[in-house]
Amino acid sequence: MIKLRKAEEKDINSLKELFKDVFYENDEALELFFKRIYKPEICYVCYEGDELIAMVYIIPTTLNTRKAGYLYAAATKDEYRGAGVMKGLIHYALSITAQEVCITLPASDSLYDYYAKLGFKELSANIAELKRDELEKLAKPYEVTETVVGGYCGIRNRVLKNNFLFWNNNFIDYAFEYNALYGAKIIKNNFGYVIAYDEGDYCYVSEFICDDKNAPYLITDLLSEFKNEKFRFHLSPNQKFVESKKERFAMMKSITGYSPDSVYLGLGLE
Repeated sequence: MIKLRKAEEKDINSLKELFKDVFYENDEALELFFKRIYKPEICYVCYEGDELIAMVYIIPTTLNTRKAGYLYAAATKDEYRGAGVMKGLIHYALSITAQEVCITLPASDSLYDYYAKLGFKELSANIAELKRDELEKLAKPYEVTETVVGGYCGIRNRVLKNNFLFWNNNFIDYAFEYNALYGAKIIKNNFGYVIAYDEGDYCYVSEFICDDKNAPYLITDLLSEFKNEKFRFHLSPNQKFVESKKERFAMMKSITGYSPDSVYLGLGLE
């Protein structure tokens, strides 16, 4: 018999097993998630009898002060896939949450089609691609820079301004640790931060949080850490220090009718 419900403390071992089986998460990253982020009330589960067969997490956040949820780690056991189990679980989870919108970052192209069938619409990201010599022209050696107080949460809010998922300092610290476990370099200073990966042919900058005034100094730090000849930046629409173009990135479902045209999804977890 199929049963849908919120997770309970007794589910935690089964949740960890399903997490590892589906996502191949390393032990350290898995324990970090369950230590820093996991709470039973953000997890929704599907059981058949005593067997956990599917799970999904709706991590609460806000979007322009409205309640929002980040849909994360939707997983179904292999033998139950294709039977509508996850569709039913997501519908159940969203039907009992208080969020106005739900946003997710699909891990593959096929999942964009899957979420579209569930009523999600595509969101775009601002992507800038630059060669090393182009970045070098923008970089500046350190001078007197503006000090921003309030932690990285405050800096992030100041830089992004609107139409972005709000994350508190606890989540930002978690994201730093999580990304570092998978090879990211985290560059921090008193006016911003960078999360970036060496992808061989290029450096992928998944977050570049800094106002345009101080961007040249953060670029100097980035160039000192990475020797790649190409750089790919994921930016918010209001970051204008380089030209960018829009590409498909993430999906959003309106639950109450509120549906902004664009949302910056940074610190997103696939």
